[in-house]
Amino acid sequence: MKVLFLILILVCEANTSFALRCWARRSVYEEVNRSTVVFSGKAVAEEYRPIVTPPPGWSEGGEILVIKFSVARWWKGSGEGEVFLHTGVARFPGGYTRIAGEDFKFKVGEEYLVYAFGENESLVTDQCARTTKLENADEDLEVLGEGRLPEKKNKVSLFTSPPNKALQLTAR
Repeated sequence: MKVLFLILILVCEANTSFALRCWARRSVYEEVNRSTVVFSGKAVAEEYRPIVTPPPGWSEGGEILVIKFSVARWWKGSGEGEVFLHTGVARFPGGYTRIAGEDFKFKVGEEYLVYAFGENESLVTDQCARTTKLENADEDLEVLGEGRLPEKKNKVSLFTSPPNKALQLTAR
């Protein structure tokens, strides 16, 4: 049993040595051109969502960790007020977890400058992108400029006609 445990530790440590290495950091302009979206915002929630189409070699029935962002500024992309970013963390039935070595680690409550790529329904980023905590993004923000605020969607009213006077509260 002890030998099995030692082998497991060695295998886990060997897997971390195969993590993606970023050989050259791209410029802000190169990263913007490569990205589908560029925004700043706060990570406000995380949840696991079902993996609809698992990549080759992945088990069926897995879930992927998705981070919800409240967007503060846009430089490239849809302009909406929230974004869902897929991570490289997946869990599968039986307690099996898979973590991509190049996955960027987000923390709920922190603010980030995010360069993400992929389809809008499955945006991702990684450690080689210029994604960083907002407090460390001064160089990028200087190049990017002011950006734009998220678009405000028209709110749908529950009332299509003036409310019944009997329901109105009046101050006396």
